[in-house]
Amino acid sequence: MKKIFCFMLSALIIVFSAGGCLAAERIALMLEGADPVAMPNSFNGICCSGLEMARERYGRKIQTEVYNAYGDAALLEPLLREASSESDLVIITSSLYVPALRAVKDEFPDCTYVVFDSRGMEGVTNIVFREEEGGFLAGVLAAMMTGEKDMARINGDFVIGIILGEDVPPARRFKLGYRAGSWYTSPGVEVLCEYTGSFTDASKVAAAARKLSRGGADVIFCAAGPASLSAIKDAVSGGWWCIGVDSELETEFPDAVLASVVKRSGHVVARVIENYMDGKLPKDSFSIGLAEGCMDISTWTRESKMNVPVEIRDKIDEIAEKIKNGLIVINEKSYGGVSAS
Repeated sequence: MKKIFCFMLSALIIVFSAGGCLAAERIALMLEGADPVAMPNSFNGICCSGLEMARERYGRKIQTEVYNAYGDAALLEPLLREASSESDLVIITSSLYVPALRAVKDEFPDCTYVVFDSRGMEGVTNIVFREEEGGFLAGVLAAMMTGEKDMARINGDFVIGIILGEDVPPARRFKLGYRAGSWYTSPGVEVLCEYTGSFTDASKVAAAARKLSRGGADVIFCAAGPASLSAIKDAVSGGWWCIGVDSELETEFPDAVLASVVKRSGHVVARVIENYMDGKLPKDSFSIGLAEGCMDISTWTRESKMNVPVEIRDKIDEIAEKIKNGLIVINEKSYGGVSAS
């Protein structure tokens, strides 16, 4: 009887041991550009914060790795291939990886891919941020603030600007929304635009801001990634106001930034991992924006309230609700027929 009991006990120990040694899910986060450690408030830094939230929640159930091409296009495909060979789930946060993904994904049929800013790619989960909604609110804010003649650095020319980095779909959507929001609020306001070709070259963004200022722009939406900080740092001496992007930059630069278009990429990364771990990650395309709590403009911060009049903040809140409820639809045929080109 003792031998039988000991055998059963040993079997139970083996079963529990096997259950406790299930392999961790291997998750890769693909970044492009800014160093998330050096720039924690950048888009990449916020994505990494979502990965950290998942680590805290799942502990040893997941193993994570971060890959970053740091602006080197030649590294995009090799990095993605390496991540795919060593991961169960690959989260791609930059559309610059999309050509590489098309070339690589069929080699790794057991790997699950989630890609930001891609539409219609079969066999992967495509997530598109509706940047045009955040851009629209930024355009509303800029068009209303450029009419505040009693405010420092507002010159009365009714000209606003936008600085973008590389010519990629998210940048085009920001531009489309910004121009549409400006026209919706004040059709007579002129909108100037500059592409720098880089999300990391601060000198190009600073030069673009100076050029926009010479053209009369007194409010500039700085949507060129982490390089935008150069335009923000020059704002007071240069004579313009900025609208930030990705995180609430007015809390760091209250004399330069009116508010920021907040793109909650960290929240999205954490939710993607949660859905994957629960077996609920869809393999299709969907978009996220204001209604899903993944995009907003930070007129709620103390610093923004100091610089943006309450009637303008209330108007932005009203318009944001209309966007959420589908009463304002932003495309190239609406609000003056503005184009993202």
